[in-house]
Amino acid sequence: MAKAVGRALALLAGCLLLPAAHADLAGLLDDQPAVLSPQQAFAPQLAVGTDGRLQVQFHIAPGHYLYRDRLLLTDATGTPLRAQLPPGEAYDDPEFGAVAVLRGVQHIPLDLPASTDTIVRLRSPRCAQGRLCSAPVQVDLQQPGPNLP
Repeated sequence: MAKAVGRALALLAGCLLLPAAHADLAGLLDDQPAVLSPQQAFAPQLAVGTDGRLQVQFHIAPGHYLYRDRLLLTDATGTPLRAQLPPGEAYDDPEFGAVAVLRGVQHIPLDLPASTDTIVRLRSPRCAQGRLCSAPVQVDLQQPGPNLP
């Protein structure tokens, strides 16, 4: 029995020395909120701009960001769409160096007329400040149709 307890304590001590385990434990002890899903963190949607063209809107949650130059917008067939990306905010990323990131509310005009059958596919890594970035996530957006009685 004493050997089993000793092994369990040694295993626990080894886990605490691993950086990933230490970071997770620190997150639990600091009472940091869980990393949000892409839909919760970025709330992407299609909307019609004042010029009658489609735009992608993001409501990026505090503590999250998108890499400006890693945001890919295509149609349903994978053809890239022309978008007017904002300049973004300069950020010194530990993984990629100097990059531009998007935070807060973003409106990205597309060179597409509004249509309820248009699908816009967006692909981007999701990032939580100081915590982690995931592999790119793909989301298909479609403009909601008119309200039916």
